[in-house]
Amino acid sequence: MAALLLLPLMLSIFLINAHPPPLNTLSHHQQQQQLLLRFKAAVSINGTSLPDWSPLHHFCNWTGVTCHSNSHSVRAINLNQMSLDGTISPVLRNLSSLRSLDLSQNNLTGTIPPQLGQLPNLRILWLNGNQLQGTISPELGNLSSLRSLYLFDNFLAGTIPPQFGQLLNLRALWLGNNTLQGTIPRQLGQLPHLRILRLGYNQLQGTIPPVLSACRSLYFLSLFYNQLNGSIPPELSLLTSLNILYLEFNSLTGTIPSSLANLSSIVELSLDGNELYGPIPSSLGNLSTLTYLTLGENHLEGSIPPELGMLTHLENLSFFANNLSGTIPSSLTNLSNLNCLDLCQNQIGGHIPWEIGTKLSNLVYLSLWGNQLSGNIPNSLGNCSRLEVLFLNKNELGGTVPMELGRLNLLSRLRLHTNQLVSDSSNTLAFLTALTNCSHLQIIDIGGSHFTGILPPSIGQLSSNLYYLGLQDGMISGSIPQQIVNLTNLTFLDLGYNLFSGNIPSGFKRFRELERLSLGGNELEGSIPSEIGQLQRLGLLDLSYNQLSGKIPDSLCSSQQLRYLYLHYNKLSGNIPVSLEGCQKLELLDLSYNKLRGRIPREVIASLKDLAFYLNLSWNSLEGSLPKEMSKIIMAQAIDISGNKLSGVIPNSLGNCIALESLNLSHNGFEGPIPGSLSTLKKSPRNGSFFQ
Repeated sequence: MAALLLLPLMLSIFLINAHPPPLNTLSHHQQQQQLLLRFKAAVSINGTSLPDWSPLHHFCNWTGVTCHSNSHSVRAINLNQMSLDGTISPVLRNLSSLRSLDLSQNNLTGTIPPQLGQLPNLRILWLNGNQLQGTISPELGNLSSLRSLYLFDNFLAGTIPPQFGQLLNLRALWLGNNTLQGTIPRQLGQLPHLRILRLGYNQLQGTIPPVLSACRSLYFLSLFYNQLNGSIPPELSLLTSLNILYLEFNSLTGTIPSSLANLSSIVELSLDGNELYGPIPSSLGNLSTLTYLTLGENHLEGSIPPELGMLTHLENLSFFANNLSGTIPSSLTNLSNLNCLDLCQNQIGGHIPWEIGTKLSNLVYLSLWGNQLSGNIPNSLGNCSRLEVLFLNKNELGGTVPMELGRLNLLSRLRLHTNQLVSDSSNTLAFLTALTNCSHLQIIDIGGSHFTGILPPSIGQLSSNLYYLGLQDGMISGSIPQQIVNLTNLTFLDLGYNLFSGNIPSGFKRFRELERLSLGGNELEGSIPSEIGQLQRLGLLDLSYNQLSGKIPDSLCSSQQLRYLYLHYNKLSGNIPVSLEGCQKLELLDLSYNKLRGRIPREVIASLKDLAFYLNLSWNSLEGSLPKEMSKIIMAQAIDISGNKLSGVIPNSLGNCIALESLNLSHNGFEGPIPGSLSTLKKSPRNGSFFQ
C-alpha cells in the first residue's frame, strides 16, 4: 500500500527531470532546485556522482550546497574532489545569490562558460585541477565582487584577459600550469588588494610589467617556468609586503637589481635558470627575513659576498651553475639554520671552511662539486648528523677521506670522484669500512682519484640499500673481494681501470638488479663466469683490457636486455658462440684483439638489427667469407673486421649499411673488386674516408 502511495510522487519526479518546466513558471524555491539539477546533469555523465541531489531531499541539504538561512537561495557550491566529469553548465548564471563556486580537483572538460561572468555576488571561483580547455573568457572580468580566482592545473590556452584589471576586489589570481600565451596584462597593476599572483608553468612572453609594483598588498608573486624576457624591474622593490618572489626558469637578462634589498618582508627569492649576469649584490645580505635564496643556472660572476653570512634565517642557499670565483666565505658558516648549500658547477677555489660541519650541523644537502676546491675534506663534516647528500666530486681535493664520515647515519648519496684523494697509511681503504655504519647509503661514487691498496672484505657489509658503487680509475690492487656479491641491490658496479688481479669472483648471479657491470682495464685472469649470463637486467658488460681467457660463455646472452658488450683486448679463444644471436638488443659489440677463430656466425650477424654504434671483430683469427647478413646492420656507424683471415669477395649488399662512417676490412684475404655500392656510403667526419 505504501509503495502505491509513493508511485505518483516518483512519477512526478521522473517527469520533472525528463521534461523540466520553464523557469519562469516556477517558484523561487523550485527554480533553485531545477538549476541545480540541470547543473548536475551536465557534470555527472556517468550518473553516479551526487547521488543525494534528488527532489526527494531539500536542495539546501544536498552535498556541497549551502543556502542563505532566510531566503533559501543557494549561497555556495563546494564540490571539490567529487569525481565530477562532463562540463560546467551555463545555467549557473541564474543563481544570482551564489557567492562561492568550488569545482576544483575533478575531471571536468570543455570550456569555462562566459555566462559565469553574470554572477554579481560571486566572491570565490575555483575551477583548478580539471581538464578545462579553450580560452579564459573576458566576461569573467565583470565579476566585480570576486576575491579569489583559481584556474590553475587545466589546459587553458589563449591570453590573460586585460579585463581582469577590473576585478578591483580580487585578492588571489592563480592561473598556473596551463598553456597561456601572450604577455602579462599591465592592467593587473590596477588591483589594489591583490595579494597572490601565480602565473607559473605557462608560455607567457614579453617583459614583467613594472606597473605590478602598484599592487602594494602583493605578498606572493610567482612567474616561473615561462618565456619572459627583459630585465627584472627595479620597481618590484616597492613591494615591501612581498614574502615570495619566484622568477626562475625564464629568459630574464641583465643584472640582479641591488634595490631588491628593499624587500624587507621577503622570505623566498628564486631567480634560477635565467640569463642574469654580473655580481651577486652584497645588499642582499640585508634581507634579514630570507630563508630561501636560489640564483642557480645563470651567468653570475665574481665572488660570493661575505655579507650573505648575515642571513641567519637562511635555510636554502643555491648558486649552482654560474661563473662564480673566489673562495667560500667563512661567514657562510654563521648560517646555522642552513639545510641546503649548493655551490656546484662554478669556479670557486680555496679550501672548504674547516668549521663547516661544526657550525652548519643542520645541513641535509651539501653540493660543492665541479669547482676548483683544494685542500682536505674537513673532518668536521662528521658532525652533520642530518646530512643525506654529500657531493664534492670534480674538484682538486687531496688527502684522505675522513673516517668521521662513518658517523653520518642518514647519508644516502656520496660522490667524491675525480679528485686527488689518496689512501691512508694502511693502504686498506679503511674509510669504506667506516661507511658500513651508514645504513641508508644508496650511492658511493669515489672513482677517479689516487686510491691505492686493496679493497677490504668489509665492502660486503655496506648498506643493503646501495645501488650504485663506483670505484673506477684508481690504483686499487689485489683481488676483488668475494664479499662484494653481498651487495645484492646493486644496479651499477664500476671497478674499471684499476689494478685488480685474480679471477672474477663467483656468485655474481646474486646481482639480480645489476644493469651495468664494468670491470675493464684491470689485470683479471681466468674465464668469464657463465653465471654472468643469469643477470637478466644487465644492459652493459665491460670486461675489456684484461687477461681473460677461455671461451665466450654460451649463456652470456641469456639476458635479453644486453645492449653494450665490451670483451676486447683479452685472450679469449674458441669460436664466436652462435648463442650471441640471443642478444638481439645489442647496440655495440666489440670482440677485437682476442684469439677467436672459425667463421663469423651468420645467425649472430643477422640478429644485430639494432646495432647503432659499432661492430668490432678485428685482430682475431676469424676465417671464411664475410656473411651476406652483414648488410642488415643498416644503422651501424662503424664496422671493423680487419686483421683476420677472411677471404672471398666483399658482398655488394654492404652498400645497404647507409649509416656507416667507417668500414675497415683491411689485413684480410679478400679478392675481387671493391663493390660499387660502397661508393654511395657517406664519408666519415673523422678521416674523410670510410673504407680501408
